[in-house]
Amino acid sequence: MRFRNLVCLLWAMVFVLFAGIPSLLAQSAGTGALTGAVTDPSGASIPNATVTLTNTQTNQVRTATSGSDGSYRFTLIPPGIYRVRFGANGFKIAEVSTFNVSVTETPVLDRTLEVGAQTEQVTVEAVSETLQTATSTLGTTVGTRAMTALPLSNRNYTQIIAMSTGASVGVGNATSFGKGTPDISVNGNNPGQNNFQMDGVAVNNIANNGSSNDSGIYGGIGIPNPDAIQEFKIQTSTYDASYGRNPGANVNVITKSGTNA
Repeated sequence: MRFRNLVCLLWAMVFVLFAGIPSLLAQSAGTGALTGAVTDPSGASIPNATVTLTNTQTNQVRTATSGSDGSYRFTLIPPGIYRVRFGANGFKIAEVSTFNVSVTETPVLDRTLEVGAQTEQVTVEAVSETLQTATSTLGTTVGTRAMTALPLSNRNYTQIIAMSTGASVGVGNATSFGKGTPDISVNGNNPGQNNFQMDGVAVNNIANNGSSNDSGIYGGIGIPNPDAIQEFKIQTSTYDASYGRNPGANVNVITKSGTNA
């Protein structure tokens, strides 16, 4: 009886462990986040301020309320261009008309509200963040413009990954041109230790030992047409522990979805 109880306890622990995995991957692999603080002109925190996040391409709207310390946070945000609106009783409404959220990143957007009526509005046309303060992850985000501007000899987006800091790729030969993708070693790790994900789902071929290149009868990773990719990010160091698979690079590809246009 004691052994049976122990087995049941172990299975319960396994269930709880795996039940929490999807939420971790959803945040880290295919989405971004946004955080910040709302303050008044003196620098004091403004609690219960309403922050409205609107996707300018789909008009999807999410709202959050600042806490007692004035901080707010949005999680599981699809990458894209957003409009952020701040409002609180006794203060003018502030709006950031254009703000970009990239995959796996958590930009910080702080806002100071001016004293006045809520019928008045202050609009900031653009915000440029020069330093990611919410994470120590090292990586590179590549958008549609870069993929269409750079010469990709075989329409394979992984050629851009090879230009990232710490990445090394062998010289291909004519027999492998257009087949799969070159194996890329990041920070000295084996190419099979990279982790490829598309829209939050792992696309590693276990039968191919995680290698991205075609090998014998085993295919590598899926390679979408670059015209179908919205953006991708390669993380090379100190990325989130929720990935947990391999010590190499984490490559997160986001494909385009429907918009108002």
